[in-house]
Amino acid sequence: MHPQDRIIAYLRYVPEDSLGKSRLQYRKLYNLDERYEYLTSRFSEYLWLSNAHGRVIQSVPRQKIASVLGPVVGLAQMKKNRDTLSRLGKATVLLAERLVQTTGIAWSDIGITGSQLLGISTDRSDIDFVVYGSAACRKFYGVLAENYGKIVGIRPYSGNLLTAHVRFRWSDLTQHHDILKKIESRKVLQGLFGKYEFFVRLVKCPEETDEFYGRMLYDIMGSCDVRCRVEDDHDSIFTPCIYVVESSDSPGLRRLISFRGRFTEQVSTGMSVRTRGRLERVTDTTTGDSFQQVVLGENSTDYLLPI
Repeated sequence: MHPQDRIIAYLRYVPEDSLGKSRLQYRKLYNLDERYEYLTSRFSEYLWLSNAHGRVIQSVPRQKIASVLGPVVGLAQMKKNRDTLSRLGKATVLLAERLVQTTGIAWSDIGITGSQLLGISTDRSDIDFVVYGSAACRKFYGVLAENYGKIVGIRPYSGNLLTAHVRFRWSDLTQHHDILKKIESRKVLQGLFGKYEFFVRLVKCPEETDEFYGRMLYDIMGSCDVRCRVEDDHDSIFTPCIYVVESSDSPGLRRLISFRGRFTEQVSTGMSVRTRGRLERVTDTTTGDSFQQVVLGENSTDYLLPI
């Protein structure tokens, strides 16, 4: 949910020294602290104090937007020009075709994102899809979960690839890597297609919520480590993913939320879990309702694990 004068967005790619190279090179910033440090030292105009969030966040003033890249349009262009694509591009189109055919969603519901949308991918890049709309996303996920092992070319992380995946994604949680391997191996929104890794992000459309910027006010209460029980995982497949919880440790805690894809499909309804993240008090300005939530993924040591 964005204010009128800017778009809330996180820095992802930055240019590298490209002297002697035929085209500008980019590198990806994974750590959120690294992104803040980069902007603080070079482009502080993209750091903005949000009164609603009670903290400084990354954002782009509307007058600074040079262009907007559409994932659905980007994938359609790749389909149209498939004969001229790289091996990665051809694999991406083929995977998209198999996913659409298997799940029955429309081509207008799925797009390409990440480095391929930007035109800066290499043969070592991943395949990143996004699916839009609650109905299409739930249909996509349900059918994919039932047919994951039947789609030619798709396989889950396993063996050494699973170990490398967990080490990369959860690098600061080495003491939990055994359980994280089990969790990651069961996820269906990710895996390998041929030699390429892929991830699918499921996103609701703006018109599917009555929320707007400023309706919810957030007060940071500090970091927390808490035990709770998952009461509802209905929105755990989306970005942001949400788990409705109850906790005797923290009676005011109502939900866990993450804006990072790594926390989707993490735990299920009925599980007792332990989690660490940023504790916030959320107040709905239209109703006066107030509750607590834990935000996961803004620190590399955040976790959500079954007990």
